[in-house]
Amino acid sequence: MKKREIIIFLLVIALISTPFIYIKTTLISLENKVHNYLVMEKGIENSNISSIKGLVGKAPLFAVEVVFTDESDVRYFYREIESGEIIQIGSSLKPKGYRYKHMES
Repeated sequence: MKKREIIIFLLVIALISTPFIYIKTTLISLENKVHNYLVMEKGIENSNISSIKGLVGKAPLFAVEVVFTDESDVRYFYREIESGEIIQIGSSLKPKGYRYKHMES
């Protein structure tokens, strides 16, 4: 009986922890993809990337917030589309006329 209870307990723990593990690994993977995109495709130096942080939202479900050292008061948001391509989906709002340094068209 004890062995069965232990197995059931471990299965419950595994079922509860699975979504958290999935979310964490997905965010880490997406952060790495965005970092590679910025460095390899956009030619941005590592030293100009202040932070990269994965986010869970509504739509898109997973996104990445990037802050650059030369524009530390603006947050840029990226996501991965179905084709695997990384795209910029927006930025934090600034006053009208502000010239964003890293805005993609």
